[in-house]
Parts: sequence; C-alpha cells; structure tokens
Amino acid sequence: MEKKINPISKAFDYVRGVESGEISLGLVAKLSVKRFQNDLERGADRGLVFDENAAQVALDFFECLCFTKGKWKGKPFSLEPWQAFIVANVFGWKDVVTGNRRFTEIYIEVPKKNGKTELAAGIGLYMLVLDEENTPEVYAAAYTRDQAGICFKAAKSMARQSEYIRNELDIFANSIYCDYNEGSMLAVSHDANNTEGKHSSCVIFDEYHVHKTDDVKTSLRSGMAAREQPIFFTITTAGANRQLPCYSYRTECIVVLEDHYERDNLFAMIFNLDEGDSWEDPEMWAKANPNYGVSVRPKFLEDEFKKAKKNGREEVEFKTKHLNMWVDSAVTWIPSETWKKLAKPDFAPEEGAVCYAGLDLGYARDIASFALYFPDYDFLAVKHYCSEHAAEYASRPANINYLDWVKAGYLIATPGMTTNYEYIFNDIVEAASTFDFRFLGYDPFSAQMLKQKLEAELGTTYAAVQKEDGSINYDYHNKVQAFRQGFISMGPATKLFEETVLNEKLFHDGNPITAWMLGNVALATDAAGNIKPVKDKSNGKIDGIVASIMALGEYSIWHLTTDTYANSKTYGIY
Repeated sequence: MEKKINPISKAFDYVRGVESGEISLGLVAKLSVKRFQNDLERGADRGLVFDENAAQVALDFFECLCFTKGKWKGKPFSLEPWQAFIVANVFGWKDVVTGNRRFTEIYIEVPKKNGKTELAAGIGLYMLVLDEENTPEVYAAAYTRDQAGICFKAAKSMARQSEYIRNELDIFANSIYCDYNEGSMLAVSHDANNTEGKHSSCVIFDEYHVHKTDDVKTSLRSGMAAREQPIFFTITTAGANRQLPCYSYRTECIVVLEDHYERDNLFAMIFNLDEGDSWEDPEMWAKANPNYGVSVRPKFLEDEFKKAKKNGREEVEFKTKHLNMWVDSAVTWIPSETWKKLAKPDFAPEEGAVCYAGLDLGYARDIASFALYFPDYDFLAVKHYCSEHAAEYASRPANINYLDWVKAGYLIATPGMTTNYEYIFNDIVEAASTFDFRFLGYDPFSAQMLKQKLEAELGTTYAAVQKEDGSINYDYHNKVQAFRQGFISMGPATKLFEETVLNEKLFHDGNPITAWMLGNVALATDAAGNIKPVKDKSNGKIDGIVASIMALGEYSIWHLTTDTYANSKTYGIY
C-alpha cells in the first residue's frame, strides 16, 4: 500500500527539490521559492510568521474534495507538490499583529492541462466553507459567462462529490449556498454585467489575459474594502497581447519577486521558460508545466508541437497555452520553421540577374533595411543597417544583441549616432551596376531624403503601362518608385509574399535579423480581407519584412502579370 504523504511535507519537499535542481523550474518561478525561504528566515523582522497549522488545515481540506474530470474523476484531490506549495503560502502566512492572512492578492500563471481550474475551484470552496469570514461571498469571475462557468461548475462538481461538505451546502444551477455561515458562491462576468454591488470575500479571477480592461477586477476588488482578509486569486495562462492589463500586472509581480519593490500582501508564481530557452526543445517543456508527466502527458505536448510546426495559429496556441510564453500577436503569420527551411546562405545570383528592390529606412536611430528580390531564382537577399551608437545602446528585447550581429556580418553598423544613409545609397548603386536592376520601391514616409539622389543615380527605364481602359502606353519611368503603405498597395504585395513563403517558393539568404523581424510582425486586415504588416502593433522591428514585401510588390507591378516584354523587358501593370 502506497504511503500517504502529508501535504505540508509535499510543500517543503517541493522547496528542497527546486533548491537541489531535482525539479525543473524557470527562473521566475524559482524566485517565488526563494522568497518563501527568505521570509522563513527573516520575515519576522517585518511582522510575518508562517503558521504551519493554518496551512495544514487548508491542505487537509483539499483531501476532502474529489477530482472532477478525466481518469481522476471521483478520486480524492491529492495536491501535487507545486500546488501544495501555493496553498501553504496562501493560507499559512500571517500578520503577527492582526493575525490575519498575509496574502490578499495571488497571481498564478500556469499553462493549460496543469489542473489550474480545479485548484482554483478548491480554493473557492475553502473560502466558502472554512474561512473565518462572516457571510462569505465567493465569486468565480471571468471575461465571459462561459469562462466564469468553467470554474464554478468544477466547484459544484467537487461539492456534490464530497461527503464532508455536501450536507452543508445547497447546490443550485447558478449558485452554491452554505447553510451554517450564510455564505454563497456564484459566477460573474463582464458580458453578463453582474459584477457591481458585490461584497466579495474571495474572487477567483480566471484567464486574466483576455480582459481588455480592468473594469471587472476593479469592481470586484472595491467590494472587498470591508473584509478583514479577502483573497483575490488570479489564475491564468499567458496571452497574445502585451498591451492588455494582465501583462502589466504580471510585470509588477515579477518586480516584487525580484525584490525591487516590497508588497507583502502579494503572492505570485509564474511557470514559464527562461530567456534563451528554445520552445522547440522538449527538454525545456517541464519548466513551464509543473504537472508534466502527471496531467500533462509528454505525448500530448509532442502531438501539439507537431501541429504548431506546420501552422502559425497552432504555434501561438502551443506557445501561450502549453509553454506559457507571451507572444506578440494573436496570430503567428508565418511559422519560423517554414522560414528556416527556405534559407540558402551560400547562394549568390549571377551578375546581370534581374532584380527588384525594396527600401525601408525606418527610424534614423535604429535598423534600416534594403531588400533585393531575384525572380529568376526565387531568391531574396536583405541587408540591414544601423548606427554604431544604436548597435551598442538601442533598447531591444533581452535576448537580442545587435553587436553580435555586427560581428557576424549580418548587420552593418555605420559611424555616428544615427544611421548613415550614404552606406545604403552606395550598396543600392553597387547592386544597380552588378545586376539587371529594374525598380526600387520605397516607403515615402521614410525615404524622401534619398529619393532625389537615387533617382539621379539610377535613372529611368522604358516600360509599358496598362491604363484603366485597357490600353497600353509605353513611356520612361523612374526606377525609384514610391510604394505607399496603405492596403491598396501593400495588400497584394503582402499576400504575394505570404503565398510564396508558405508554398516554399521563396528562398532567402538566411540572415537571422530578417527571421527575427518576421517573428515580430503583426498584421492588420481591412474589410475586403487585405492584409499588411503594421509597425505600431508589431513587437519590435519589421523593416526588413516591409522592404521585402515592397521588393516583391515592385516585381508584381512591373513584371508578374504579363509575359510580353517591351525594349528593356520590363513590361507590366503599374
């Protein structure tokens, strides 16, 4: 017979396992464990004490509940060590002076399939049945009624199955009522507009990452003002929009864990990968999934990963829901694996090869990009430029180092505080003298200062233009063409770029900066279904992708729609 382990022992064993390295955990989650250890040693100096008896009562309560789903349904809720650690922290820490619980705000960020809903439901039931609060009001809250109902339904199922508490409860379709303390538990949500006027003693706040505002949170928290030791328990997965309130709150939690800011009433635990960990490495997945090998089956993650490698939407789902990675847009436009397969870093087009170009100068204090598209080879080459000052000091994500790219030859650093456009001009002129350089598209917002100089240097070409009435007009056209950034111009070009890449018909030079930029892209869509990249919603630089799209756009404008050539062989539709 398997020996039953005391839940409080599980909590302390978890601490020891993390400390020894036996338990795989990301650095942010390790900070929660370190904070616990530090407070055991020095918390008394701030009037804090860890009450093992109080923690034990809460942990024992879970043993009286049953699982509600899957193969565990109906079996006693035996907390996993990481869950025991969280419950022990939430209910064990006390304020010495008041005797009240220390933690009134809890933030847990953990991927799907790790039992987060049942953990939250159990805490809600504890706060309904055993908390020493008069007439407790417990709310399962979420952005939508359906999401709020998930936790509430789990709590109802637990209550019905528990022989220890079900006789104390009246369980209705939309509420649970506790007879002896006149407490209640029900679901509330933003779309039901039923969060006002509450006197919350406990809020289980589910999937915070989808909330567009803090209205629900603010409303329910304001109702806690008269409570002695309320709990606002937030539990969520990562999301796909860093502009929403959850990410800001998450950042605040990390600041507290890093001991840069003292908030003794906040407990946070965030399970995710570390900076530099590859999401494609199965060895890393356990860091983000504390129930890895228990409720999270490795085979399940492997199957989800295979789907993620083939589809951008699945990649985002895998990263956010299964690895707890905050991504930069709700849709990964082009999977990184697809782009990686198309790299031909050792390929070089022959002299005289036909090419079309795109130029995006971006901001003078950061990266500018010049792209060349060779249609006869289905090949794209992109050069990136920035100032030496930007290479060393520009703000960027923690895992990006411009200087490494400069040393490797992927990024051209020009002297001075801002990008020296003379370097870009010289490279364009060299390309025009080496290849059959047809047309260059530029963003008129950023490249006006180079326009006249490039026009004078590159000159014109004789090309046919098809007018709206269908007639064809032959004339000379500047090789330097303004490429407007609206949907009318960028939409068809973006679609062409997407189709050629996804169909694996566009090879490239393998520059990692371009790959990084592709991962930053966020798309906008108009009513007609046209798509285009948008810089202000993208997470980081995308100039190289915009330049590449314009290069393909110039090709489609002047060449793609016809196989008839005029004089210079640059015949097409403008």
